[in-house]
Amino acid sequence: MNTLENIEAIYLEVGKGIKSEWLSEISDRWYNYVVGLPEKSKTVYLVVIYHNQVFNGGHHQYFSNGYGQFAIETIDTLSLIKATKTAELLEKAYHIFNWVDEPMDIFREKLLAKQIDVAGREEELNDLDDIYYDDQWEDLPKLLGDYIEGL
Repeated sequence: MNTLENIEAIYLEVGKGIKSEWLSEISDRWYNYVVGLPEKSKTVYLVVIYHNQVFNGGHHQYFSNGYGQFAIETIDTLSLIKATKTAELLEKAYHIFNWVDEPMDIFREKLLAKQIDVAGREEELNDLDDIYYDDQWEDLPKLLGDYIEGL
């Protein structure tokens, strides 16, 4: 199995444990499941979700679809796999969404309840998205593959 197939297999395995109702409820069940995963599984899930969401709809989609509740863990994970520029990018996006610097549990609850408004900050988010889409940006699949192969 090559590296990308391995990443996909891990990601699909993690997805089997996520209940569909968790994605639309305001609770800690989805969050606790993900942060409680073994390191390799959690790393793959957080990086793949971040990449897929941003690549398909930008940072706004990542946060609006509830995945932003994992922003801090994803920043740490991106740093862990040596995707430091991407970690810095996500940190900037996180601060756009959590501009009042709410504690994470309150931020997560407001995010899931869709009570966070970033009106007027769309241009900043679009700028972050443009940087992410740049062909010269970090190769997340390679960095992720190198990291999990080293575990």
